[in-house]
Amino acid sequence: MSAEKTTAAANNEAFSAYDRKVHRWGRISMLMALITMYFPVVGVCLRYGVSIEWASVGAGVLTVLAAFGMNQIIEPFTFAPMLGAGGTYIGFTTGNVSQTKIPCVTSCQEIMGVEMGTKEGDVVATLAVGTCSLVTTLEVALGVAFVHIIYPVLTSPALEPGFNNVLPAVMGAMLVQRIMWNWKVGVVPFVLGCIAALIFGQAWFSSYGIWIMLVLIAITVVWARYLFQKGMIK
Repeated sequence: MSAEKTTAAANNEAFSAYDRKVHRWGRISMLMALITMYFPVVGVCLRYGVSIEWASVGAGVLTVLAAFGMNQIIEPFTFAPMLGAGGTYIGFTTGNVSQTKIPCVTSCQEIMGVEMGTKEGDVVATLAVGTCSLVTTLEVALGVAFVHIIYPVLTSPALEPGFNNVLPAVMGAMLVQRIMWNWKVGVVPFVLGCIAALIFGQAWFSSYGIWIMLVLIAITVVWARYLFQKGMIK
C-alpha cells in the first residue's frame, strides 16, 4: 500500500518538474521567436538607412487586429486543451495550427490510446507537434529549393480541385473523429452549426465564423457540464 502511494507521489512530482520545464523553456523560446521576427525589418533599416514610419506600422497593426484579433483570443482557448502546454508553445510559434498541428495531435493520441487533457496526452501532443513542425519546415525548405520544378505541377488544372478541398477534407475527418469520440457532446454543436449555416447561408456563416465558433464552444461547455452532472458522461 505504501509502495503504491510512494510511486504515485513520485510520478506526480516528476510531472510537476516536467511541467515547470515546459513552461520555462516555452516562454523563453516564444520570446526569442518574437524578437527574431523583427530582425529582417531591423536589418533592412540599418542596411539601407530607412526609417520606420510608425503611422503606417500602426495602421497595418490595426488592420491585422481587425481581421485576425479575435482568432488570437479564441484559438488558444480552443486548441490548448488538445495541444497541451508543450504543444501549445511549439504550435503557436511555428504556426499553421489548425491545418497541420491539430490533425497530427488527434491522430497520434488516437494511435497511442491516450486522451487529451491528461498528462500522457500532453506528452504525446508535444512530441506530435514537434515532429510535425520539423517535417513541415523540411517541406518548406525543399519547396523553396525546388520551387521552379514544383510550382508548375502544383498549379496544374488537374490538381487544382484537390488542393481546393484539402482543408475541408482534413477538417471533416477530424470532425467525425471528435464526434465519434463522444457523440453525446459533439453532436449538439455540430447540429447547431449545420442549422445556422442552412438558415443564414454559407456567406453569412463564413463572415461570422469566429463568433459562431465562440458561441458553439460556450454551448458545448454548458452541454457537457449538464451531461456530466446527469451522469451521462464521465
